[in-house]
Amino acid sequence: MSDVRHIIVIKMEFIMVFDVPRDRGSAQRQVSRLLAKADAKQIQFSVWKSRNLQDLIDIASFIKKSGGDARILEERFVF
Repeated sequence: MSDVRHIIVIKMEFIMVFDVPRDRGSAQRQVSRLLAKADAKQIQFSVWKSRNLQDLIDIASFIKKSGGDARILEERFVF
């Protein structure tokens, strides 16, 4: 009898939701560039998804230093 073991690899994805004040146009452009460079995928205007948590943390820190707000969530689907 063959002993076949299946290994399930779960790649965690993270969602970043953020808000950069409208009067911070240069910060908004920089955030867009950083997200593209980090290979994040846009879900909605200020909602992005990535597997690289550290990149999202770095970008969220930049947003907060620029006067904005950012949250990072672990993506989990229930249904």
